[in-house]
Amino acid sequence: MITLDKIKIVTETEHMTILDMSRFKKIEKQGKICSFKFSQRKPFLLTIEKDYVSGKVSIEFTGKILGSDYPKLISKYTIRQCFENINAMGFCSLNIDEIMSSAEVVKADVTKDVRGINTEQLTSYIQSHIVNYNMYVCRVLHNRNLIVEKNVVSNRCKKRITIYNKEKEMQKSDNVKFANSNGITNQFDGVCRFELNLNTKEQVRQALCIPDNKLSSVLESQANPIYDFLCDVVAPPQPISTTKWKSYTTLLVLKDCDYNLQQVEARIRGAYPRGTSIKNVMKPYRAMMEEISKGECSDYWNDLLKKLE
Repeated sequence: MITLDKIKIVTETEHMTILDMSRFKKIEKQGKICSFKFSQRKPFLLTIEKDYVSGKVSIEFTGKILGSDYPKLISKYTIRQCFENINAMGFCSLNIDEIMSSAEVVKADVTKDVRGINTEQLTSYIQSHIVNYNMYVCRVLHNRNLIVEKNVVSNRCKKRITIYNKEKEMQKSDNVKFANSNGITNQFDGVCRFELNLNTKEQVRQALCIPDNKLSSVLESQANPIYDFLCDVVAPPQPISTTKWKSYTTLLVLKDCDYNLQQVEARIRGAYPRGTSIKNVMKPYRAMMEEISKGECSDYWNDLLKKLE
């Protein structure tokens, strides 16, 4: 089942009625009213813009809109509750049935929460097993969040996954306040979160294997885009199959590159002709790194794939 922690949908203007104009910012161009926009970031993200130029209403929100049901995330089972909670705020009225049947999803963060995974060990494995460091950028932020994204300029092709310790993230002051007020304290203990950012309509369709961007199509999708993305980006564990001399020379290269596989790949690209399968050339170096680490990170990777299936 597809679950999301953020979604942006677009629907017709007649499907939303403004009840309290004071909550909306008026946006004008050349003295003409173009749209009215409501926006808040706490206690959850919610943005609603009624655009008279396009004749559309855009609605973006995060899973925290579910309050005490936040751990369930946004899904086909909770989407109506999301809209009902917006209506309960009292500043606008959404025609929920019309939105459910006709709205289109233009952005989505596909999300999975997994327990029993050591996030630090998993981060170490992924960093050393990116299939192609030119094609994918892997970086760890100051907060220890791991980001892997396709190294492209066009937003149409730019997919990104973020992996982080959700328990630690929920310990921030704003999140502690939110958890306490909604009775979900400790609900994310031991959780490793995976978020795949889909930022265009085309990305949504491709990742979820659906023919259109209707809200119902997105939430009914049987695809597993997080699993698919990780399998494309991260190399599986490789068995040791080198000779003793080959093992020795492989170890020398690793040592010369400070045991950094990204540096190894850069050296290989400079030494081999175009068209060479870099993935195959890198196999013995990955295998040696796994031997050095006694395969501990490999166990985490295999366990994760089972949990994501």
